[in-house]
Amino acid sequence: MLHLGTLVNLLASAPFVSGEELASRLGVTRTAIWKQVGILRELGYQITAHPRRGYHLVARPDKLYPWEVGRDLHTELIGKTIEYYEELPSTNRRAKELLGSATEGTLILAETQQQGRGRLGRSWFSPPGTGIWLSLILYPSFPPAELAKLNLLAAVALSRAVLATLAFRPLVKWPNDLYYQGRKLSGILTEVGGELGRLEYVILGAGINVNQKKSDFPEELRTKAGSLRMIKGRPVNRRLLLCSFLECFEEEYFYALGQGFDRCLAYCREHTATLGRPVEVDNGQKVYRGQAVAIAEDGALIVEDGGERFRVITGDVQLLAGPDLA
Repeated sequence: MLHLGTLVNLLASAPFVSGEELASRLGVTRTAIWKQVGILRELGYQITAHPRRGYHLVARPDKLYPWEVGRDLHTELIGKTIEYYEELPSTNRRAKELLGSATEGTLILAETQQQGRGRLGRSWFSPPGTGIWLSLILYPSFPPAELAKLNLLAAVALSRAVLATLAFRPLVKWPNDLYYQGRKLSGILTEVGGELGRLEYVILGAGINVNQKKSDFPEELRTKAGSLRMIKGRPVNRRLLLCSFLECFEEEYFYALGQGFDRCLAYCREHTATLGRPVEVDNGQKVYRGQAVAIAEDGALIVEDGGERFRVITGDVQLLAGPDLA
C-alpha cells in the first residue's frame, strides 16, 4: 500500500504535481493516486485538483501524524518508531501492551485520551487536538535508584524545548512538572518494571498543555492550569514543539547514560519552581512541611523545618504561599 507520507512529500515538492507524474514516481495507477488523495483529504489535508496542472497541496492539518512528525525530527533513537491514534484510553496503557516487541525509543501519540492519568492516579485532562499526549518506551541501563532523576530529565528536556521554540523558559517543579507564572503546563509520569536490582523497562508518559484556552479547562482547573497558547497569546505549532522535545530528551538521555545526571540536576536547581519556597510534601507515608532548600545528587528533595532537614525521594509537592512562579 502507498505510504501516505510519501505522497504528501511529493505533493509538497512543487506547487502543482500531476496525477500522471505521481503515479509514475510511485509505481501505481492514477486511480490509486486519486483514492489516496481522497484519504488525505479525509485526514484533514486541503488538496485541490486543477485540469492540466495537477494536484495542489493547500494546507496540512494540525495533526501529529507520524510522517508529519518525522519530517522535522532529527534523532537517532527517540521517536524513530511512532504509533499514532486519534483516541486512546491511555498512551501509557498502549505502551505496556507493546513491551517485549517495541524497540527502545518507540513513541505513542494520541490526539486525546479517555483515561489519562497523572501522579497518584489523578485524572489528566486531555482534550482532542489541543495538547501533546505521549508515551515513550525506554530500556535504560542505569539502576532503579536513578529513576527519580528520569522524571526531572524529561522536565528539563521539555523546558529547553519550550525555550528553543517559544522563547520563554518554564520552571521545573520537583519531581515532574513544568510551571510558568503559577500555572501548571505539563506533567510527567513514569512506570517501571524490573527485578534483581535493575530496570527492565521504563514507560515515560507526558501531558503537555499546548493550545487550550482558559475556557477549555474544567472550572476547578482554571486557576491552576495553563497552556502555551495562553502565555504566547497565539496558537502554537504542536509538531515543532514535539520534535524539539524529543531531540532535547534524546540529548539529555544519552548524556545521562554516559556521564550521569549532573547536568540535569544543575538545570533543575537553577531554573526551579520549588527551591526557596515553602512546601508541603506527601510521600504516601508522611507529610513534610517546610522550606524546599536543595535537590540532592540522588534527585531527592531536601526540606528544612525548624533547623531539621528531611530527604524526600518521591512524593506529591504542594507549593504554599510565596512569590509567583515566573
